[in-house]
Amino acid sequence: MLENFHPGRLKLNKRCSFVLALFVLCALLMAVRLFYLQIIQFDQYQSNTVNQYMKETVIQAKRGTIFDRNMKQLAVSTTVERVFVSPNTIPNATVADYVESLVEKIKNADGKKAERARLLSLFSDSSITVAQDIANELSAYLEVEKSFVLEKIAKTHRADETIKNKVELTLTAEIKKMVSAKKYTNMIHFAEQSKRYYQWGSLASHVIGFTGTDGYGLSGVEAYYNTLLTGENGKIIAAQDAVGNDMNTKYESYIDAVDGTDIMLTIDWTCQSILEKYMEEALAESQAQNRVAAIAMDVKTGEILGMCTKPDFDLNDPYTLDQISEALWDAFVGSEEEKKAEKVRLLNELWKNKAVTELYEPGSTFKIITSAMVLEENLVTSTERYNCVGHISIPGLSTPIHCHKRSGHGSLDFEGALGFSCNPFFVVMSQRLGTDLFYKYYKAFGYTEKTEVDIYGEASNLFFDLHTYSSVDAACAAFGQNFKITPISHLRAICAVANGGYLVTPHVLKATLDEEGNVVEEYATESKRQVISTENCKILWEYLYRSVEENGGNKNAKVQGYKVAAKTGTSTKTEISTDDEKFYVASCVAFAPADDPEVAVIVLVDEPVGAYYGSTVAAPYVSKILTEILPYLGIEPEYTEEDIASMGVVVPDYTGKSLTYISSNLQNKGLVAEIVGNGTVAVAQSPAAGTKVTVGGKVVIYTEEGLAQPTVTVPNVVGLSAAEANRVIINAGLNIEIVAGTLADMQGATAIKQSIAKGEKVLPGTVIKVDFRHLDGVTE
Repeated sequence: MLENFHPGRLKLNKRCSFVLALFVLCALLMAVRLFYLQIIQFDQYQSNTVNQYMKETVIQAKRGTIFDRNMKQLAVSTTVERVFVSPNTIPNATVADYVESLVEKIKNADGKKAERARLLSLFSDSSITVAQDIANELSAYLEVEKSFVLEKIAKTHRADETIKNKVELTLTAEIKKMVSAKKYTNMIHFAEQSKRYYQWGSLASHVIGFTGTDGYGLSGVEAYYNTLLTGENGKIIAAQDAVGNDMNTKYESYIDAVDGTDIMLTIDWTCQSILEKYMEEALAESQAQNRVAAIAMDVKTGEILGMCTKPDFDLNDPYTLDQISEALWDAFVGSEEEKKAEKVRLLNELWKNKAVTELYEPGSTFKIITSAMVLEENLVTSTERYNCVGHISIPGLSTPIHCHKRSGHGSLDFEGALGFSCNPFFVVMSQRLGTDLFYKYYKAFGYTEKTEVDIYGEASNLFFDLHTYSSVDAACAAFGQNFKITPISHLRAICAVANGGYLVTPHVLKATLDEEGNVVEEYATESKRQVISTENCKILWEYLYRSVEENGGNKNAKVQGYKVAAKTGTSTKTEISTDDEKFYVASCVAFAPADDPEVAVIVLVDEPVGAYYGSTVAAPYVSKILTEILPYLGIEPEYTEEDIASMGVVVPDYTGKSLTYISSNLQNKGLVAEIVGNGTVAVAQSPAAGTKVTVGGKVVIYTEEGLAQPTVTVPNVVGLSAAEANRVIINAGLNIEIVAGTLADMQGATAIKQSIAKGEKVLPGTVIKVDFRHLDGVTE
C-alpha cells in the first residue's frame, strides 16, 4: 500500500477539498444574499423598480365651497396648476446638440435641415445648455429667480421638482405652447391644483378665515371645518420608458379625487355687509385704538347672521397688513429680526376675531342680567322705590361706589333704575342676591363655560377667584365691572332674555350640501337650558324698550317704526389706565322687535378717542344696523304719522313742466314751491329729482330767467339742538333731513355731523342731512 502513496497527490486532494469548500461557501453566501434580496428586500426593490418606471401625479381634491344662508358664494376653489420639472429627464447637452438628437431620425436630408432650422429658431441661444434654456423660460413666465430653477434642475436623480404652485390656467396655457414647441414634454410638467378664492375680499374675513399654501384651513370656518371642506386627493399612476417618456395609456392607473363637502353658513351676506359698513364708520368716528366689533344673532336659534371686526384683512391677501397696522409697523424701531417679529405679531392681532377671542368688562349692559336674576328670585317689585344719592358704601370697601350721575338720580323705581343705569341700586340688588345666588345665575347664563361657537380661538371668561370671591366682588359684578367676558358669550346671555329665557348655542354652520346644492344635514338648534321664566323676560323687554323710546338713557338706539330694547355700557380698562390717562370700552346690546324679539345685536368700541360713553359711541351704530337689518329680514315697521312725515317726499323731475302744474303738485305732496325767475316753465330745480324732502320743506324751481341767481352758504349747525339746527337751516333757504328719527325724537339731542360742510356754496333748497346724538343724561 505504501508504495502507492504519493505526497503530491495528497496535496492535490487537499487543494481540491479547499476549492470545493470555497465554492460551497460562495454558493451558500450567494444563496443567503439572494434570499435577502429576493425575499427580505423584495418590497424595497419592487418599489424601486416601480418608481423607476412609474410616475405618480397627485390630483388635488377640490375644496368645498362656502355659501352664505342664501347660497351666495363666500369662498370657492378654482382650478389652477402646479408647474414642475423632471431633472432626471433633462439632458446634459447644449440646445444645439439636443436639437440634433431630435432631428437625427429624419431620413430626408432636406426635411432634416428644415426641421433643424425650425427648432433652432425657437431658441435665442443654441450654445447654452437645455437646463439653462428651461430656467430662462420658466423664470420669465413664472416670475421666479433663474437660479432657483437651476437649483431644482441640478437634482438630477429627482423626477419631480416643483417650480411654482397655483399658477393660473391662462398662464400655464402659454407655457404649454412653449413646452410643446421646444419638445420639452418629458421635462416640464403640469398637475391640477385648487386655489381658494374669496370674491368679496375682506367681507366676513374673521368668520370665514383663509387657507395656507397647502390648501388647509388656517383660521375661521376654513380651519374649524377643514376636515369637511378638504376632501381626499386622487392620483394618476403612469408608466414611463427609460428616458422618461409616458408609455401607452393601458399602463396608466387613475384614482379619482374626492372633493370636499360644500357648506352653508348662517351668515347673511346682506346683514354682514350692513354690519361691516357701520363698523367701518364707527372705527373712523371713534378712532378706536383697539378695534371695533359687532355681532347680529337670531335670538331663538343662535344662528349668527353677521359677525364683524374692524380693521379686517383681504382673504385673498391675508399676509398684507391693513393701513393702521402698516403705520404701526412703519413706526416700529428695532433690528431687522425685531421688525419681522413685530409684523408677525401685528398680523396675528389683525387675524383675531375680537368678538370671540378677546375679553372685556361688559359694564352697564350686564345690568340686564342682574335684573333677570332678581326678577326670577322675586327680590324686587315694580313698585318699590330706591333713593339714589349718587353713591353707596358697602362693608369691606373703604371708598363708596359711585353712580355715573354723581349728584344722584333721586327716587327711582326698578324700571327707572335700569333705564337710567343707577349703579347703587344694582349694588343693593347684589346684596339681596348674595354671592352664592349671584354666581349660580352667572353660571346658568353660560358665563362659566365657552359658548361652543364653531370658530377657533374662543377665549374663556374670567370671573373672580372663587376662594376669595366676596360680597364686594358681587357688588361690582352686578353693574358689570371687575370681571371679563367675550362679546359672543354676553350676546348669548342677552339672547336668553330676548327669547323667553332659553340659553342657545351660537353657531355659524347652517347645513352641509351635496353637489347639487341640496341640504344633506342641517344644524339643529341646541337649547342648553331655560335660565329664567318667559314672564320675567317680557317684563325686561318692556323696561328696556321704554328706556329707548321714552325717558330712559338709551335713546340713541331708537329705530323709526320699530320697538327696540337696548342697554348701553362703558367700562374702564383698569389694567392699563392711569391717573393721567384712562382707557375705555364702549358698548351697546339690543334686540328687536321688543314685543316679539327676532334679532339681537352687540356693538363694541374698544379704546375710543374723545367721546367714550356707550350711549354716544356704540348705541347710534346699533340704531343704524337695526334700521337696515330689520326691514331686510321682513320685519314690518309700524310708523306713526310723525314718522311718515319725517321720512320725506321724493321730489319728481319738474324740468319742462309748467309752473301752474308744479305749484299744484308740490302742494299736494305737502311741499312748498319757490319760483325763481319770470319764466313759465321750469328749466332746473333744487333739490334734484329723486331727493327726499321732509313734509313742509321747500323746492326751488328755476325758470330761464332765474338761472343766474346766487348760491346759498351752508351754515354750521354742529353743536346745536335739533330745534335750533332746523331753524338755522330753514332760514338759510335750505332743507333739513334728520338722520334716524324725527324732530320730536331729537328733542334734547345735539347735532354732531352735517352732510355738507359749513361754508360750502349750494343752490337754495339743497337738503342738509344732520346726525343728532342724545348727550344728556348719559347712563353708563
